Amino acid sequence: MASQLQTLLKLFKRKEAPPLACYMTLDQDHNHVHTAACFIDVQPLAVAEIFQSQGCKACAPAMPTILEATQNPNLQVLTYDVTFFDHLGWEDTFANARWDARLKNYVKKWGRNALYTPMVVVNGVADGGSAGGSKEEIDAVVQRARDIAHVMDWHIHIDANDTNVKIDSDKLEVARHDVLVIVYEDKTETIKIGKGPNKGKKVPHKNIVKDIVKIGDWTGGNMIYDLPVSPAQMALGTAAIAIVQEPLSGPIVAVTKII
Repeated sequence: MASQLQTLLKLFKRKEAPPLACYMTLDQDHNHVHTAACFIDVQPLAVAEIFQSQGCKACAPAMPTILEATQNPNLQVLTYDVTFFDHLGWEDTFANARWDARLKNYVKKWGRNALYTPMVVVNGVADGGSAGGSKEEIDAVVQRARDIAHVMDWHIHIDANDTNVKIDSDKLEVARHDVLVIVYEDKTETIKIGKGPNKGKKVPHKNIVKDIVKIGDWTGGNMIYDLPVSPAQMALGTAAIAIVQEPLSGPIVAVTKII
């Protein structure tokens, strides 16, 4: 009887849905092995900016969850450490007042008078992380950002090679946007905190931003901009993306990885 029941259960067991796409790097095409990445719906690249601090008591427990939730080839993760908690006994090893200003500008754009950390900002228009950064929370933030992009009545495409950044758009006139190159360390690094609220704890960081360089203004139409340095000249272990963003931490309307 037990064997018959098991047979029936196998017959009625729901089959696993086929993947929407198999994601792989260019050097994996002849040696592809199916993993969870095969079940990711490939969408336009979005920018997930993580604002955190080694002295923020909420960041230490939340960051592993946030990094897991943002592990998605459709997301370009960038980490900005802020200085807000440096007075509590531990000076953040990556903090930069420029990133304080970037986060404050986002909050001002949204008409708020307060901020929080850790905060995940997607495409400059949607944020989350205050609930611990679960996958459900981060997925909802990403979806909100994509929904906002879908209502735009014009299109923009950005691409880059080893010498320049090219923008193509059917919008011939638009308010000024910044064309920015964001340079980051292409790795995950864990820092053990020596003092302060997180003493003894380990805080992970992924793709720590080193610099943001403005390479031009975009006011519509098709444009080409020179890169400040070629990818071959960049420091070992660093990578970069190019984005088109409204000034003072406005919406990010286009993004591309730089080869």
